[in-house]
Amino acid sequence: MVYYGVTESTVRPHTSTFGKTTIHSFPPSNMATASQRASFGVENFGIGTKLTLRTTLDEQISGSTVLAFDINTDCLLLREPGAHNGVATLRILNVPFIKEIVSAEKPGSDFKDPLSPIPYVDKEKCKKREERALQQAELEASRVGNGVTKEAQAIFDALVKTMPCRWQDKSIVVFEEVLVSEPYTPEAATLPKPDEAHTATLKRVQKVLSAERERLGL
Repeated sequence: MVYYGVTESTVRPHTSTFGKTTIHSFPPSNMATASQRASFGVENFGIGTKLTLRTTLDEQISGSTVLAFDINTDCLLLREPGAHNGVATLRILNVPFIKEIVSAEKPGSDFKDPLSPIPYVDKEKCKKREERALQQAELEASRVGNGVTKEAQAIFDALVKTMPCRWQDKSIVVFEEVLVSEPYTPEAATLPKPDEAHTATLKRVQKVLSAERERLGL
């Protein structure tokens, strides 16, 4: 269910796997009134109608196609062209967030009914894709330091591009051997367990750290 706002999901046609989701949780003060919404005549737009509209967030949505309108939830389902062939964006738009209908074009004779039978969906493939997405999300979340400065995060982001890194409190662990503590200078990189076998690794980390700090202007 969508509350007060807009939900966007990037999907490939005829699959049930969704990508990004953005929800505007709080209604803006300029949300359309009931009388204004009625003037739009949204419920009269048939499937396939091409719309260009402007939302109360001052976002213009162009070239979208109406797939459905739910009068009970006051939601409009739109299909927008994706950035690549074979990819589309489905947008569930809460009608009170429509500020203006710029244009409405009836579907042409070549319009294909979007409610045609959906082909076979490989559930196992979808499940694996979901698992990979979750693993990637967890990995990205683990790379965000807790309570660290912007400079510290910038240094971590630079190091992790070429070396395996993880956060340990506010320190950065590199190669599971080198510990880079505040203030994240080459001198702050140490070997918790001094070992001549890892000296070369320490020097490499210090060299990369020095170069990245210079590149970041730190």
